[in-house]
Amino acid sequence: MANPRHRIIGTAGHVDHGKTALVFALTGVDTDRLAEEKRRGITIENGYAHLTLPDGRLIGVIDVPGHERFVRHMLAGSGGVDIALLVVAADDGIMPQTREHLDILKLLGVKRAVVALSKIDLAPDKEWIELVSAEIGSLLNGVFEVDPPIIPVSTRTGQGIENLRQTLFAAVEACPAKPVGRHFRLPLDRVFTRPGFGTVVAGTLLGGTVSLGDPALVYPAGQETRIRQIQTHSQVVETAYPGQRVALNLANLKKEDLNRGDVLATPGSLTPSLFLDAQIAIVPTSPFSLKNGRQAQIHLAAREVRAKVILMGTAELAAGQTDYAQLRLAEPVVARRGDRLVIRLSSPAITIGGGEVLDPAPQRRRRNKPETLKRYETLATGGLRSRVELAVRERPGAFATIKELILRSDLGSQALAEAKILADKGVLLALAPDIFIHVAEFTALTNRLQNLLARYHQENPFSPGLSLEEIRSRLAPRAPSNAMEGLFAIWVAKKLALREEGLMRLSSFEPQVDEAKNQYLELLAQSYESMAWSPLATSAVLPALTPESARNRKAAFASLIQSGRLERLNDLYHMAQKPYQKAFEEFKTLAQKGPVEPGPFRDRLQTSRKVAVALLENYEKKGWAIKSGAGRLPR
Repeated sequence: MANPRHRIIGTAGHVDHGKTALVFALTGVDTDRLAEEKRRGITIENGYAHLTLPDGRLIGVIDVPGHERFVRHMLAGSGGVDIALLVVAADDGIMPQTREHLDILKLLGVKRAVVALSKIDLAPDKEWIELVSAEIGSLLNGVFEVDPPIIPVSTRTGQGIENLRQTLFAAVEACPAKPVGRHFRLPLDRVFTRPGFGTVVAGTLLGGTVSLGDPALVYPAGQETRIRQIQTHSQVVETAYPGQRVALNLANLKKEDLNRGDVLATPGSLTPSLFLDAQIAIVPTSPFSLKNGRQAQIHLAAREVRAKVILMGTAELAAGQTDYAQLRLAEPVVARRGDRLVIRLSSPAITIGGGEVLDPAPQRRRRNKPETLKRYETLATGGLRSRVELAVRERPGAFATIKELILRSDLGSQALAEAKILADKGVLLALAPDIFIHVAEFTALTNRLQNLLARYHQENPFSPGLSLEEIRSRLAPRAPSNAMEGLFAIWVAKKLALREEGLMRLSSFEPQVDEAKNQYLELLAQSYESMAWSPLATSAVLPALTPESARNRKAAFASLIQSGRLERLNDLYHMAQKPYQKAFEEFKTLAQKGPVEPGPFRDRLQTSRKVAVALLENYEKKGWAIKSGAGRLPR
């Protein structure tokens, strides 16, 4: 699903080059709203306006600070910008913040731009304007997908303003459609209180749609809330779309509960993490390199967080170089694969590089390992199938569902189909409809199971096997029950193990029963034969006479079942084989009058209702009977 209607224009450029005046000339909105901004004549915080297209659509405009001291504010508002409006004053030309802002735009992946050559009324002459235009063209050559048009303008005389407006209209129309996505995500660049409404947050909607009344979660803290009102460009709406500037009135939260850089999103759609795996690059013009383990400021959407940068393949990254890295963060963040980030140093305060998130919630990685570098290459350049295999393989013992892997690794909605293809190829094994295990992990678990059971059999030769719950706790304590059931079924199907009465043993093992030392076996058989159709509950039959007989109890039951002298009805009851067979004959006789229900069958056998139900369910499980209304008939 695509949304072609909404785009964000963001200004960029050196301080005092006229960005705010230009936005006012284009939109009629003065984005300097703070008293200090009015007094000092410079933008300190991001300002917001909108541009009205000829067809009535409203396009968001973000006016960012140009002063070097406020670059961090500029970065907080630049996430989600589609088109850069780069402002260069004709009387100054290209200045330091022009270059830094341009580096930031490249690092953020902004692909389209329009250049406003401002203050042309202050230029010495026409030749000077042409010289500055040529210098700008040389600087921007190859930076964006299309070399930006350079529009000379003057906000004082109005010259070129309409031309600039029409050029921006054309750039908006040329932008590719934005994917909507399944879950909404709004990084918060403003948090404030509005009288009569309460807490309001604002930001650029990066994905999904958000509607009135939707539940939402504040990440990474996890506070729950609900959308009480939505505004886009000061208009109340019921639904907002990606690429719009959005203000949301939130229920049950105070301003103090929120911070700039938090992310408001669909509950359960993001995973907070202290690690990010990324591919990073140092800008070619950086005067500083980046050494492994250096602390830096990471800017991600509207969030700024300190991190240690662990370079995976080199000890130092120089200007113009690229490497894979793990960012170990001072506090948790949420991200998506493909999100762009910017790296700045604190001292001196300068932008040195940036990159792209490859894994938003990875495990801790060791550097300079061939397998680690191969993993990063798969994340960066591998197709969806390769990344699905990697994601499943990296979840040993946890058996995450494909749904969880889609959220954690940002795999996309086709991940389940790719997992099934990998299962058909023998690379993965399906444990449940949406839970898979890598064949390498399955082999490792199988080896552990065989070793576990071999030790158990050696120590407990009279036991028919180890309990399934004990196996689960030893091999995969965090695994979902349906995943373990899938594992048990595969082990049995491959004849690697046998499963009986909630126990599992190696296929090659037979429990021992020493009748010379233990008369419990015969006593047990005789007891059930005497009880006939009225057996006691299994746990009440012949309590252990000695500690040794207690240990052999399960083995004795298993031996009698295997020899055919005893029939297991369910977890609660067993029955001697002769009365069991005779009860089935009585069932068939009674069924001549119609479906046999538990009550009449109980009366026929003069037993308890529980035993009658256990017998009927046993017949059905064996395929000897079928359900018919409230009763059963012989098959």
